[in-house]
Amino acid sequence: MKLKIGFAGFAHVHAPGHAEFLISRSDVEVIGLFDENRDRGLYYANRYRFIFVESLEKLIEKKPDLVIIDSETAKHLEYVKILAENNINIFCEKPVGLNLQMAREIKDVVEKHGILFTTGFNSRFNPDIIKLKEILHGNEIGDIYTVRVRIAHSAAIDKWFKDWSLWFGIKELAGGGGLLDLGIHAADLLRYILDDEAIEIQGIAVNLAKTYDIDDFGVAIIIFSKGVVSVLESGWIQVAENPPLSPLEIYGNKGTALRTPIGIIYYSRDRKSWIKPNPPQTSIRNALDDIIEAIKTDRKPAITVDDAVKAQEIIEAIYLSNREKRTVKLPLP
Repeated sequence: MKLKIGFAGFAHVHAPGHAEFLISRSDVEVIGLFDENRDRGLYYANRYRFIFVESLEKLIEKKPDLVIIDSETAKHLEYVKILAENNINIFCEKPVGLNLQMAREIKDVVEKHGILFTTGFNSRFNPDIIKLKEILHGNEIGDIYTVRVRIAHSAAIDKWFKDWSLWFGIKELAGGGGLLDLGIHAADLLRYILDDEAIEIQGIAVNLAKTYDIDDFGVAIIIFSKGVVSVLESGWIQVAENPPLSPLEIYGNKGTALRTPIGIIYYSRDRKSWIKPNPPQTSIRNALDDIIEAIKTDRKPAITVDDAVKAQEIIEAIYLSNREKRTVKLPLP
């Protein structure tokens, strides 16, 4: 039997990718697409040959196994409440909330109703990242001292957000700009590879290109509980078509590990050489794939609502540090 999947909103730039991914599968069926922006909803429903439904309630009447929330971030909590109350599993695009308070409210709703929930932290399913974590925890480069991660692109410079995606540059609808949009990926990536929690943050968030009335760049120093000092950088003002701007550097007392355009490489003093390991073979491709398999096999998704909240807490602490010009301790109250 095919899994029944619906869309609640089609505002996010990743929504077309989600639609194309589902179309490529023979084990799922898209039963409907709802969008409060009727013109946008009808356009994409026609484009992908989905059924357009006039309300979220009409979508729920079709009894979906999973609903993908690809709406503006401001609508996430409302949609999560309605879907969870109807015992429907949820994939919610990141960030899940406009702010930490909204993210925590979403967590409360999800846990109250016991539904499966995940968000789009796709780096966790990247074979290179999985291998990198294995290298770090296998003591290949010794005790980890520092990490640098950058996730960025040129959206503000090249004016990516316009028309139906212009909401990305409106704080009331998106919550934050380049720092929140991309930095939340970096925050989750740090938590994942270090298997640790942040305890202290100092950072800035600025608007350099002035394309949108929202931050387009952020950088922070983050200290984790086991003593690792990390630098997180993200934004919409970095121009580089090839290679993409998502390098990762990890420095230990016995070596160095790097994510590069040719994959993961690391230097080991014990082996006295640079090594390029083979990434593992993985069957799960992304977070949407993972929750589909989780529903089918009756397991929890790899990325939980708690992961979504903790990544959002890191970004909120950076914004707080920027506003108050101080070091911020975590967890936040």
